[in-house]
Amino acid sequence: MNILLSSYDFHEEWAQEIMRPLLQQDMKVVVIPFSFDDKEVKTLDDYDQHYGINGKHVPYILRPFHYYGLYDIEFVDYFRDSQQIAQKKVMSADILFLTGGLPDQYLKRLNEFGLSEMIRCNHQLIIGASAGAMVQFDQYHITPDDDYPCYHYQKGLGLVSGFEIEVHYCHSAIQDASIQRVIEERGLPIYTIGNDGGLFYHQQKIIPFGNAHLINNPQDK
Repeated sequence: MNILLSSYDFHEEWAQEIMRPLLQQDMKVVVIPFSFDDKEVKTLDDYDQHYGINGKHVPYILRPFHYYGLYDIEFVDYFRDSQQIAQKKVMSADILFLTGGLPDQYLKRLNEFGLSEMIRCNHQLIIGASAGAMVQFDQYHITPDDDYPCYHYQKGLGLVSGFEIEVHYCHSAIQDASIQRVIEERGLPIYTIGNDGGLFYHQQKIIPFGNAHLINNPQDK
């Protein structure tokens, strides 16, 4: 089962009908925050400022799980954990949470720790936001932004296929152009996912919730 989001706010009303039945209080969550920009996170101290106990992103990651009563939450630590420890953490999870950031860097670091194949071969609930949603696909497109100046395709984990997504959708011209290219070049339907929307994907069935919508052709927007 896969949840594809744009934001971490899946405790809000728009997500509760889908998320509440999936999240049981005795479940263990393992967060893999490997999508950071290596220009911002170069050292252990940098990493702790972002994802340590008092890291600036941590409250936003924990908040939705705490809302649903999940408190057994562990982070894979890129700088401290060995490959063996990281793999043990992932294997112990009922839920894997994939953070937002840079999707290509995400896959590179998952491969570095030997986690990609492990994730593909297990059946945890996988929740991903932004980059953490994109990287779940077999292949995904990159819409040009401050991090990526050119439209292009990237390889992902291969957990999800048969459609594409446009995260953080806000009806911008550049997003609409990217959606049109996906439809024309790959012949795939695409779902727009706003910051208050998501998709539930299970056994090749897709359920959009909140501000998420299917686009079969560019005129549907």
